[in-house]
Amino acid sequence: MSFPNSPPLVVFVCATRLSVDDFWLKAPLGQSLTRLQGQGVAFALELAAQNASPLATLYNKAIAHRAPEQILVFIHDDVRLDDLFIADRLVEGLAVFDVIGVAGNRRLKPRQGAWAFAEKMGQWDHAHNLLGGINHELPDRANGFSRYGPTRTAARVLDGVFLAARAGTLRLHKVQFAPELAFHLYDMEFCQRAHRAGLRMGVWPIAMTHFSGGQYDSDNWKQAYKTYCQFNWPTPASKHKDESDEAQDQTPTPDSQPS
Repeated sequence: MSFPNSPPLVVFVCATRLSVDDFWLKAPLGQSLTRLQGQGVAFALELAAQNASPLATLYNKAIAHRAPEQILVFIHDDVRLDDLFIADRLVEGLAVFDVIGVAGNRRLKPRQGAWAFAEKMGQWDHAHNLLGGINHELPDRANGFSRYGPTRTAARVLDGVFLAARAGTLRLHKVQFAPELAFHLYDMEFCQRAHRAGLRMGVWPIAMTHFSGGQYDSDNWKQAYKTYCQFNWPTPASKHKDESDEAQDQTPTPDSQPS
């Protein structure tokens, strides 16, 4: 039950390099939020404009101060929300799972660097391990809906393009994002922390379009990968081949197919 003065149930949490004005005018997320607002969808927005701080700075702030029942949606600014019933989808999904996303993997292998790439970066995991789906619009690549696998299904790790959970659930279980992972692998580490805390993760069907792909070959990504591995599999670097040396600029898009 909602009351006239109660805060909006859904809170979108987003960091952008754009100014506030440009976010609403140019960012796919800003444009789609304007559309949702025009359709009478109630929501709140926590926006870090012209942001250069780690995503965890904004994300953890929202976790700390939002009302327990509020649903936090950690989302990229290059996402267009196409689902006018998104609030209903979130409520439905979070009645089954504690954390939901739109794409993910049934398993997580040691030192895995992305939700879709289990053996090495750029090499898709087996199709039966992949879950969910997302629509893409990217320059110079095939566009359209990528169906990775079933949805409404439990996952071990989720794609960070869209993550949702109730603020109270994350606070109760002391699950936060890692400031050390500013812009890369923060989602993988978040899923690790959620799993260790006993939270149920799963994928849920929510219509959205992503307008960019991932980058796995930058120096920043490689450094984040080392930090992420040290968090979860702390062993001397000399005993392991650094997978980040094999990182490639590949991402789950319609022109790539899982094996």
